[in-house]
Amino acid sequence: MGTSKWVPTVCYQCKAECAILARVEDGKVKEIRGNPKSHGKVCVKGMAGIASQYNSDRLLYPLKRVGERGGGKFERITWDEALDTIANKLKQLKDRGEAHKLTASFFPHSITDPKWRFLNAYGGFINTALPHCDSAKIVAFLRTVGGVPNHHIPPAWFSMPKGGIILLAGRQAFGGLDNAAVPRDLLDAKERGAKLVVLDPMFTTDAAKADQWIPIKPGGDTAFFLGMIQHIIAKGLYNKEFIENWVREGDFEKLKKWIADKTPEEMSKICGVEPAVIKKLAVECAKAPAVGVDSFKGIMLGQALDFGHAWNIFLAITGNFDNPGGQPLPDLTPLPPVAPVPSGPNLSELGFHRTGPNRAVFDKYCFIMEPTWYQAQAIRDDGLKVLITAECNPAMTEMGQTGWQDAVRLKDSKGNYKLELLVSIETMLSETSKYADIVLPDKSYFERWELMYMPWWYNFGHGLALRQPVVQAPGECRHSNEVFIELGKRLVPEYFKFKDDLEYYDIQLAGLGLSVKKLQEMGGLWSPKTMGFYKYRSGGFGTPSKKAHLHWEDLAGAPAYQDWPRPGTAPEYEANVKDYPFILVSYRSIVHQGTGQWSHNNPHLRDSVSGMHENYLLINTATAKKMGIADGDVVSVEAPNGGKVRIAARLTEGIRPDCVGMHHGFGATVGRVASTGKGVSDNVLVPDAGATLEWQDVVSGESHVSTRVRIGK
Repeated sequence: MGTSKWVPTVCYQCKAECAILARVEDGKVKEIRGNPKSHGKVCVKGMAGIASQYNSDRLLYPLKRVGERGGGKFERITWDEALDTIANKLKQLKDRGEAHKLTASFFPHSITDPKWRFLNAYGGFINTALPHCDSAKIVAFLRTVGGVPNHHIPPAWFSMPKGGIILLAGRQAFGGLDNAAVPRDLLDAKERGAKLVVLDPMFTTDAAKADQWIPIKPGGDTAFFLGMIQHIIAKGLYNKEFIENWVREGDFEKLKKWIADKTPEEMSKICGVEPAVIKKLAVECAKAPAVGVDSFKGIMLGQALDFGHAWNIFLAITGNFDNPGGQPLPDLTPLPPVAPVPSGPNLSELGFHRTGPNRAVFDKYCFIMEPTWYQAQAIRDDGLKVLITAECNPAMTEMGQTGWQDAVRLKDSKGNYKLELLVSIETMLSETSKYADIVLPDKSYFERWELMYMPWWYNFGHGLALRQPVVQAPGECRHSNEVFIELGKRLVPEYFKFKDDLEYYDIQLAGLGLSVKKLQEMGGLWSPKTMGFYKYRSGGFGTPSKKAHLHWEDLAGAPAYQDWPRPGTAPEYEANVKDYPFILVSYRSIVHQGTGQWSHNNPHLRDSVSGMHENYLLINTATAKKMGIADGDVVSVEAPNGGKVRIAARLTEGIRPDCVGMHHGFGATVGRVASTGKGVSDNVLVPDAGATLEWQDVVSGESHVSTRVRIGK
């Protein structure tokens, strides 16, 4: 046996990015554990990282497309040829005054990521891989209290007192995108005497652990919370001290008038939950020593910003901001930027993704993020000419994925592709890679340097984490950050005078008295210890008034009174009810996350023994009986967008009769494991975002990722 050592780094089997320890022996990763300095947990996906690392489908060299897009045929080229091709196209774009027609899709590991720096300096758009899950939530908290919690910072479960209430509204903490330590903290809170309540159309793993499961109608979250808010106010159970001292003057009186007719009885008609259930939980929350609310999936199934707004109002009237067990608002880590700082393009002026019937409205109100799913529409409208993807797979994750696949193959009158260049940076070929002009071999998370700076991350202690190479990369792999730094040196050298990524991180860390080496010596983790509680009592909230803003008066001209939360469900859920009687609920599990190759092409996560090699359509048992569908029957699922799949039915009592459920993250066709053809993609059924702009929240840019469907045998 050779020399064995444990090296701290950061997992990337999913977006939670837990701090881990990797045991390296003879230059190979042999074992993975959770880092005890960061809750010390690792999930089944994390443990399967070794299979991802040594997958025989790893890309080793740069590739260039041969033939038409989508054919999946490539030839090997050099890095010089690949970089020259990309840089020359980007120079042409900039010379034409169309730099803003470049976007890059990637998951932001850091808000100072070199990829972001390049896009700002060049004039392109920062286009994250996940805005649909975060943007509305972030906008709501920014507007209400000036804080920026992300889905990676749930309430302070670890401090939940006895008698507190944990309220998960569509949040799949035990089986979805979450830190491996969160389930433990939830169970610990339950042991201390906290109550777990789950609002979800499906009986999820979380519901199985809950004290109460409330099978809410998809998109009914806003109405449910408004019903609770109305009841709490009507009964005089609101937190008078918080409202008097920490809510902007006049806002609560406006709320009382507006909410008066949003009774549990009226809201019950929208959310599908009995008024008595709404009232009982409202009273319990008002009297509880702390209430922590978290959501992820819920906001993806309805009017996202409206729910975020209602959720914030609920926290305010119950006094559950920045308190033990409630919603923490940690201070940002003061990581200095690297000078000179590029300003970035003016999104309102350039309007890349803002296309379609509501363009003028989006231009006026939307300010937080450019949604990733507008790519297809932007290509059709000549608003997108170069797309670079890194560690994401829009060919499968794009809403109405066939629309995206068709769009990237569109040609102009001269026979040239409307999207002039598509680059995919991945560890393995993906569906997106199949359509790419240039494919670049990425380093895995075991092979690269990366400074993790997302200050709200639950597992990092709201500070910094260092991802460091524990083994050598195979072939000619280069990390995507290295690619963007090289492009920066060629195209905007004034912003890329540092030598490489390590020097870039050292410059940043110097402002904290740190360096990459020092951070290594500290075990790869650092925190300013700014979590705390009740910080607003000494400095107020981050709003202009320093108090919570319940009413968003600057949105008074937005459609459908978006200055207050709209209680209705998403319009597509109310349309086509007769022809498409079921709402499709797309869900996740702890095993599969998204459609990344590291998940759906991982043999340890797609084995027939566990049953996770394919997905099923969950149908309520009574509903299936009426339709003559037996367990295991293959049925057809059709959506209004024309999408159609065939999938085996699985009968269950754990889903509402008016819903069907489909596990997200299947349907891949590229790779040794995925190409077996097991499972179908739910995104085939979801409408193309470009066709649904009138349904979207005009402030957050939030779209809906579900639809109505009909079932046939």
